[in-house]
Amino acid sequence: MVLKAMNPIICALDTQDIDQAVSLAKKLKSTVSMFKLGLEFFVANSISGVQRIMDLGIPIFLDLKLYDIPNTIAKTVEVIKSMNIAMLTLHLSGGAKMLKSALDAVSGSGINLVGVTVLTSMDNNDLLEVGINKTAKEQVAILAKIAKEVNLYGIVCSAWEIAEVRKICGNSIKIITPGIRLKSSTDDQKRTVTPKEAIELGADYIVIGRPITESCDPKHTVELILDSLQRKT
Repeated sequence: MVLKAMNPIICALDTQDIDQAVSLAKKLKSTVSMFKLGLEFFVANSISGVQRIMDLGIPIFLDLKLYDIPNTIAKTVEVIKSMNIAMLTLHLSGGAKMLKSALDAVSGSGINLVGVTVLTSMDNNDLLEVGINKTAKEQVAILAKIAKEVNLYGIVCSAWEIAEVRKICGNSIKIITPGIRLKSSTDDQKRTVTPKEAIELGADYIVIGRPITESCDPKHTVELILDSLQRKT
């Protein structure tokens, strides 16, 4: 499936409350390109919850960040394959064999597989803590090469690493950028940028959750973000 977004915004519905997610999705479905449903939502609501959002008629980015042995990943993707979602995430750290098993399992469906590089909640010190003696940019580069090797549809990385990913993968791979904030924040995200900065750096899609979903008028917030992307600086 080749996705053609009407705009680059993927709205993250990071909630356990299915009714809240449906309400937000109804308000925003005409203004965003996709909805992201993550692990919190999926554990609370399962496949049936995903289906309720899908029934509203907008593509779903299922962000489960799958990471396991190849056989388990293949069987898991076979189950997910029954849903007509647009994109599904796996950790690139699982390696080429794991990713290829997922690609084989998803064959014949319209699901696009996307590889997660380094979480935007992590910085160089966090990587060192888990035994990775690389900077975030260096580690993203290593993982981007694996994504290119197996021919994944897209890569998830912070805007800080977009240039490096483009250097390695060219324009053949979509870049999905989380860690988007409308201004400086003090939450759990570390490698963040504004929507306009991310697009100018080369992101194809930007994932925005709390700045939209926690605003008093989510639809108006999306419209303001879209307007900011059009303005010349």
